[in-house]
Amino acid sequence: MRSDIVFDALQTKNRFVLCHEAFKAVRMLHKSNTRIEDTTNDALMRLAVIEQDKTEEAATPSLEP
Repeated sequence: MRSDIVFDALQTKNRFVLCHEAFKAVRMLHKSNTRIEDTTNDALMRLAVIEQDKTEEAATPSLEP
């Protein structure tokens, strides 16, 4: 469901930033023969993956001195 995707994407952002980034991503990713809903879901999933990667990097301590 889209609400789960939005929740994952909102882990470190506020709603305004998420909406702005999602809007830009949808405009870049949308193809004329596809539904806008599918493109929106794809963009939100990509933003959620990026946020998960950022939180994992922050949680993992660096091994370099």
